[in-house]
Amino acid sequence: MSLDSEISTAASLHGYVPGTPTTTAWETLRSIPCAPRFMPSMWVDLFNPPTAYSFDQAWLLCQCAENQWLAWVPEYGELLLTTDEFCSLTED
Repeated sequence: MSLDSEISTAASLHGYVPGTPTTTAWETLRSIPCAPRFMPSMWVDLFNPPTAYSFDQAWLLCQCAENQWLAWVPEYGELLLTTDEFCSLTED
């Protein structure tokens, strides 16, 4: 008996239909927490710095809304940024 037929026989005995995910698999995937994309105390790159004399990076202070962060920019100060105005330093 080949390995492929042994696997398909064992799977069919347990009610598994190939190509159809089981409820248990979906529950397991849903229970894994996703890592947040941005976090407080994280440096990010700014797409458009607030002034020509300010840095092009910001330090995230806290999240104000789902897509809005309070940040500190060296040589500028605090400002509100939306998530489409910056990216993490590790993104390519």
